[in-house]
Amino acid sequence: MSPAISGAPFLIFFLTLSLHISFYTAVRLPTKVPSFLPGDNSPPTEKYWFSRLPNTPLPKALRDTLQPGYYPSVIRDFANGEKSSVDAREKYGKHYGEDSHKKTAKSALPDSTIFYLYNDLHPGKKMKLLFTNSGTKVSFLPRRVAESIPFSSDKFPEILKYFSLQVNSEEAEIISDEIGYCESPNMEGEEKYCATSLESLIDFNVARLGQNVQVLSTEPGKKQEYTVSAKAEMRGEHKAAVCHKIRYPYAVHYCHVIEGTEVYVVPLIAADGAEVKAVTVCHLNTSAWSPDHMAFEVLKIKPGPAVCHFLATDTLIWVPKMDQDMTP
Repeated sequence: MSPAISGAPFLIFFLTLSLHISFYTAVRLPTKVPSFLPGDNSPPTEKYWFSRLPNTPLPKALRDTLQPGYYPSVIRDFANGEKSSVDAREKYGKHYGEDSHKKTAKSALPDSTIFYLYNDLHPGKKMKLLFTNSGTKVSFLPRRVAESIPFSSDKFPEILKYFSLQVNSEEAEIISDEIGYCESPNMEGEEKYCATSLESLIDFNVARLGQNVQVLSTEPGKKQEYTVSAKAEMRGEHKAAVCHKIRYPYAVHYCHVIEGTEVYVVPLIAADGAEVKAVTVCHLNTSAWSPDHMAFEVLKIKPGPAVCHFLATDTLIWVPKMDQDMTP
């Protein structure tokens, strides 16, 4: 196993709890929502994808955000989707070790697998899993439209005006939080970017990983016990880019490049007989992680050993194609 880059741990865990913990918010949503009838700004299609990635199939998790022929792309219920009651992007950071946050995190944990050890990735292993997603059923805007909309904290009043939102609304708070995550300082070895269009999402990842890539996502499955039914198939090692769909009025992905990892597609059979192929990421060296990280609390270990977790169903992971299949 190759050593991990010390900055990698922060980058991955804002997705992990969203696999396992969710609750629904109910807020009064604005009745006035901007509509886009964009003339020559045609909606994003698969054409740009295949022009940049001619040999890479379009994953379902991304295809669902294209919604051909559907407008407006900005919808009213982005604040009503699933949201982790413990946002790991925030809790993993400098505040995560505080007792109040740890207590909140622990009380929110369900009886399902969040993290597991690398050596547990083998046929016959049983885990109770819940594969969730961001809950935001929004599509991409055309690039020209997306780039015309402010997307920075210093333009926050303009953003609220654009979407006809009150400053004290639930939607305004969510937008502020998500932009704040996008603008948070990079940790050592970290490279991140919030892509506000399909084209910018593709461009960011191609620039860092090239065009000979695979783009993977986890298949949906309901919460129940699953058994690893066969050897996991290694799809990538050393370097990958993970893109998480965030809660926003239109499709935005928070992408970050991670190193010191192995990526596998894991065949699972559910207790009810359903078959699911889930994508898991294993972080090979956790010695640089905070001793207060939830992974160590859940697994009852100290920093160092390789730790794995599954991806949410609307999270994308980009990995360079391998010369041949490998298994752990």
